[in-house]
Amino acid sequence: MTIRALFVSSIALVLAACGPSAEMLIDAQDVDTDESVATTEGELTSSSSAAVWFPMANGNTWTFESTTGATRTLRLDSVSNGMGALTGLATSATWVGVSSTSANTLMKWDDASRAWTSWLRFGFASSSWNVGTEACTGAKYRRSATGVTATTAAGAFTDTRTIAIEQIPSKTALCAPPAFTELTFAANVGLVGFRTGRGERFTLKTATVGTKRFPAANGTVTASLTLDKTSYVNLPNTIRCITTPCPSNEVTANARATFTVTNGSATSQTWNFRTGCQMDIEVVSSSGLVVKRLSDDRACTMALTSVTLAAGQSRTWTAELPLADRDGLQLDGSFTARARLIPSANAGSAPVATSTFSVRVQQ
Repeated sequence: MTIRALFVSSIALVLAACGPSAEMLIDAQDVDTDESVATTEGELTSSSSAAVWFPMANGNTWTFESTTGATRTLRLDSVSNGMGALTGLATSATWVGVSSTSANTLMKWDDASRAWTSWLRFGFASSSWNVGTEACTGAKYRRSATGVTATTAAGAFTDTRTIAIEQIPSKTALCAPPAFTELTFAANVGLVGFRTGRGERFTLKTATVGTKRFPAANGTVTASLTLDKTSYVNLPNTIRCITTPCPSNEVTANARATFTVTNGSATSQTWNFRTGCQMDIEVVSSSGLVVKRLSDDRACTMALTSVTLAAGQSRTWTAELPLADRDGLQLDGSFTARARLIPSANAGSAPVATSTFSVRVQQ
C-alpha cells in the first residue's frame, strides 16, 4: 500500500469515528426537506439535484488558485450511501451528503448535535436560509446569481449558481472574518470559485470529477483576450497655429490588453520564436480593415525564445496598445482587437482570441 493510500485510509478511519454512523444515514426521518421550508412559489421548479451541483464521487478533487497565486485543494473521500468526507474547504474535514428526502440540498453533519443539517439549498432561487443562529458562527445564505458565466483556468462554465453568505453579527463583540462570503457552483462540476471572508477570490484551476478532467484533455489549446475597458476616449489637438513648429495637446488613449493561452491537452505544448516578441495584436475596423498592429511600433530583441505549457497550464502576456492607426491618426468608431502567438513555422498551433471595443474622439 502506498503512503498516500495509508494517509487517505487513516483519514477515513478518524472521520468514521467522529462522523455519522451507519444508523444515522442521511435519509433519516427528521431531515427537513426543501419543500417544507420553501416560501417563494416556483423556487424548486427546474431545480437539479444537489448531486448535480456537488458531484458525490470518491476521489473527486478540485484545485483553486487565487489572484495572489495562493492555492487550495478540496477532496472528497470515503463516499458511501450518498455521503462523504470533504477536506480542504474548512480547517477540519467535514461530512457532506445528499438525500432523496431533501434532493436539492447539500447536507452537512453537525458533530455537536449528532445530526444532519441543511447546508446549501440549491433549490432556493430567492428565499434566504440560516445555517446556525449564533452570532459570529451563524450565517444567512441566499442565491445571489444564476447562470452567470464563470471563467476559470479550468474552463468557462455557464450553468452556474452562486450562493452568498452573510455572517450573523454580534452586538457585543467584533467577529472574526467568516471562512467564505461567496460560493459558485457549476452543474456536473462542483465548486468552481469562492471568495473568503478576507476578500480573496479563488477560481478553479484543475479538477477531477468522476471520470472527467478539467480543463478537458481534448488536445486543444485555447486563448482569451481581455481589455481594461470596453470604450475609450481620444482627445484631439485643439491648438491652432499660424507658424511652425506647432505644439499639440492631443491625448491618445491606450488600451491595456491581457492575452492568455491555456493548454487544454493532456500533453505539454511548446512554441518557438525567432525574437523576444511572442505575441501580436491587430486592431480591425468594423469594415474588416487592419488599421494597427502592436508590432508596428515595437522593437523586439533578436534572440531565439520559446514557451512550454504543461497540460492544464496557462501563460499570460500584457501589452499597452495606443489607439491610433499606422499614420498616427486617432481611432474613432467600433473595432475588434485580435491577438495571437507569433511562433516560427511548424511551432505548434497558435490560437487566436478577440475582444471588441469602441473609441470616441471627443469633440
